Amino acid sequence: MRVIAGSAGGIKLKVPRGGGVRPTSDRVKEALFNILGAWVCNAAVWDLFAGSGAIGIEALSRGAAECVFVERDRRHLGIIKENLARTGLAGRARLICLDVEKALEMLSQEKRQADLIFLDPPYQEKNVPQVLQSIELNSLLREGGLIVLELFARSRLWPVNQPQVNQRRYGDTVLAFIEAAALPRARASLSGN
Repeated sequence: MRVIAGSAGGIKLKVPRGGGVRPTSDRVKEALFNILGAWVCNAAVWDLFAGSGAIGIEALSRGAAECVFVERDRRHLGIIKENLARTGLAGRARLICLDVEKALEMLSQEKRQADLIFLDPPYQEKNVPQVLQSIELNSLLREGGLIVLELFARSRLWPVNQPQVNQRRYGDTVLAFIEAAALPRARASLSGN
């Protein structure tokens, strides 16, 4: 796995061993950042369920102003730290070793907001609706912001024709794009409200 483009383009990244991390493939990562384009420049980015940190590091490499990496596994956080050092991007990064919901609570108390939030939960995670609710109710996504949710294609949360969630499929991976204005409707459709 490597950084695809930007200031750290071509640098190889370390990936945690074992089944606890499912790194985004270079193909999906490249498609994602092609879709985002200039949206990343100068953005405040959060990489939730960060794993190796590859998505947040790619955003920093492509000009994001800062990235908050949230990862509850200390070993994985150590690898993110190592990857940030390899790429020279550590100065614009903040690492938080907490469960995502607790980290969001802390960021809310700090009155922080993001322009771009990446969610790549492990396939067995069932708390996506709660995470989206926390983001919405605590106003953690700036007006005009975007959430990118990476899911296993078989665990699709929204029907294909859901108007408030733009979805793209790449093999076994689905990327769901939720704009800040559509977040309440997208979240409500998950809970049946």
